[in-house]
Amino acid sequence: MALFNKKSRTVDSLIREANAAFANFSADPEYVETSLKPVLPKLYAAVKMRDFTSTDQLEAVAAPLKTLPPLDAALCAASVLHAAGRLLAADPLGESLTNFVAIAGTAAAWKAVPLVKEPRDVRRLIDALNVLWRYEPSPYREVDHAQAVYAGGHLALALGLDHDALTSRWREALRLLSEVDPALGRSPQERETIARTRQHLEREWSEQLASLSAGE
Repeated sequence: MALFNKKSRTVDSLIREANAAFANFSADPEYVETSLKPVLPKLYAAVKMRDFTSTDQLEAVAAPLKTLPPLDAALCAASVLHAAGRLLAADPLGESLTNFVAIAGTAAAWKAVPLVKEPRDVRRLIDALNVLWRYEPSPYREVDHAQAVYAGGHLALALGLDHDALTSRWREALRLLSEVDPALGRSPQERETIARTRQHLEREWSEQLASLSAGE
C-alpha cells in the first residue's frame, strides 16, 4: 500500500487548525483538553485515510514548535505525544508525524534546560523529556534517551536531588550511551554523526562524573 494517496482531499485546513492549536499552546490543563486534544483525532483520521500527500505536509503540522518559546514547545510536543503518540506511531505515516513532533520538541527541550528555574517548570520539563525521546527515530532515540536521563539528573538538583542520586543517574546515562549503535544510522554520514556524538558525550559526561565523585 502506498504511503501517500495522491487523490486525497486537501489537508491544508487541518494543518492550519493544528498549527493554531500548537502556536497558542498553554500548559494549562483546560487548554490541553479543550483546544489541543480535539485536533489529535482529526490528525489520526487524516493519517489513516491517507489524506496527507507529502512528508512536507506532515512536517508542516509541527512547524510552530520551532518558533514557540523553548519550554512551551517542549511541553506542547510532549502533550501531543502523550495523548496520541502510541496511536499515531502504529501507522507508518503517523510514525513519521510523531517523529517530526518529537524532533522539534526535543530540540526545544535542550534549549529550555538552562532556562527553567521554577520547580513546577523543572518538573514539567523532566516529564516532557521522558516522553519526547520515545518518539524519535532510531538511533537518535537512544542518544536522546541517554541525554534525557543525564539532563533530568541535572535539572532535578533544583528539586533537592542529592549528589549520590545525581551520580547514579549520570552513571545510568553513560550506560545507556554505551548501548547506542551507530550502525543503525541510515547513511554513512548519519552513522558518522552518531558515532562522533556518542564519543563526545561519553568524554564530557565521564569528566563531569569524575569531578562530581571527587567532590569538586
